[in-house]
Amino acid sequence: MAMQLGSSGVKSDINVTPFVDIVLVLLIIFMVVTPMLSRALDVAVPPKTDAPDNPPKVFLNREEIPGGLDGVRDRVTELMKGRREKIVFFQADNDLVYQDVVNVMDKIREGGAQLGLITDENLDVTQGAQ
Repeated sequence: MAMQLGSSGVKSDINVTPFVDIVLVLLIIFMVVTPMLSRALDVAVPPKTDAPDNPPKVFLNREEIPGGLDGVRDRVTELMKGRREKIVFFQADNDLVYQDVVNVMDKIREGGAQLGLITDENLDVTQGAQ
């Protein structure tokens, strides 16, 4: 009693259905992941210019700090005494010379504080809360 299962010839074509399924799943994964990878923060770094002779005015809580950059360091050191969280939020005007901004940030760090940068152009910290 012999039983014949299929044709006697060899089947030579490839079944591509599983391959197409895998490629479609990979395509969907890449389509979902790609927008998440393109997060960026637009930062406009001003061009390098010669620094003016006069130091920039530095304000802390809408109060001008006398003494230039050393006054910034001393005032921050004084304010950070006894504080558990030593964070200073920093916002610079777009028209300032880049080196002046870096110098002020360095003096804040020398005063023992960590920096938090405010990057929202619409937020004006010089105005009182309303």
